[in-house]
Amino acid sequence: MDSLAAKSFLTEEELQFRETVQRFMKQEVEPLVPQMEKDGLIPMSLFRRMGEMDLLGTFLPEEYGGSGAALMTRAIVHEETARVNAGLDASIFVTIGLVAKHLAKYGTSAQKEKYLRPAISGESCASICLTEPSGGSDALSPRTTAKKDGDHWVINGSKTFITNAPLADFFLVFTRTSGENRRARGGTCFIVDKGTPGLSVGPAFDKLCFHSSATAEVFFEDVRVHESQILGAAEEGFYIMLDGLDVERVFEGGSNTGIAQACLDIAAPYAADRKVFGKPIADYQMIQDKIARIAAGIEISRTMYYHLVRAVERGEKVSSEAAMLKLYSSDMAVMASREAVQILGGNGLMEEYQVARLYRDAKHHEIGAGTSEVMKLIIHKETMKAYGAR
Repeated sequence: MDSLAAKSFLTEEELQFRETVQRFMKQEVEPLVPQMEKDGLIPMSLFRRMGEMDLLGTFLPEEYGGSGAALMTRAIVHEETARVNAGLDASIFVTIGLVAKHLAKYGTSAQKEKYLRPAISGESCASICLTEPSGGSDALSPRTTAKKDGDHWVINGSKTFITNAPLADFFLVFTRTSGENRRARGGTCFIVDKGTPGLSVGPAFDKLCFHSSATAEVFFEDVRVHESQILGAAEEGFYIMLDGLDVERVFEGGSNTGIAQACLDIAAPYAADRKVFGKPIADYQMIQDKIARIAAGIEISRTMYYHLVRAVERGEKVSSEAAMLKLYSSDMAVMASREAVQILGGNGLMEEYQVARLYRDAKHHEIGAGTSEVMKLIIHKETMKAYGAR
């Protein structure tokens, strides 16, 4: 049964596409999840298979292998992937939702041919290097620098918590090339290939969440890159980064919705089947309260998610609303996964029932792409601005 949000915001063609994605995830991805979680890695064969099914570049230019469809198609894939495995969703989102999107908008023809086309086909994987050991929220004050040397630039510094780093074929690296910290002017974004001398990747982190998505540190020691590897223009790279933040936070809402939906998919049937004191636990009011709050949270998040995706398609600014969605939906996903564990009781603590994994994965979204605390600061700032306050 489709939710009212899906019926209200999706076209008939998009609803059919959603069914296709759901079948693919159920039949071809779900069986791979236990091994991916155990290995801590997503097989490149899965990326290639998704490329063959046209599930990666749905919204990207047709001339480079994409489908040229509306951004909503990416939103659908995003939500349905997170519903099955949030680690896979994170890895794909970085390569496609961030890196490929930036390449499509700011890349030269040569860059698009070399990097965008294989990303869309699933032949390559990418990382975006932004967060540093000194912090992630103050993204305009990186300690990673690049200095011009003839027609080359020399990069020094390090990045951390970098999704896909152990398997990435190339990296988008944001550096400070001039100007003052906390100023957008003076940042430059470079495309750096794997294997470039001076570039090294640390071992994959052993982390709480997203076990199937490899994350590591990336180090730059006198890494020389030609000026043709600049994405966009020199000194304007931070504008590329800022251009992607609102969309990233909107899509966080999709991942949260997918995780919460997976929790409900498990918890509701379990509550109907599990009997205590002679009747299903779904008949007890405290369980009904949990199911009701999860279901309500999913529908509210999905409605705002689809609404904001359509707003982004129209070119509208959604900074405050994107922060609201991320704040609400991440809190909702953590609640949904926590309550799903509680509904399953002892079984909820067992990995085989999946809600333990969903509980871990949900927590990421209160931190990644801007913490909940930072989201509140953005919402406050934008709200006061609307009332004429500085």
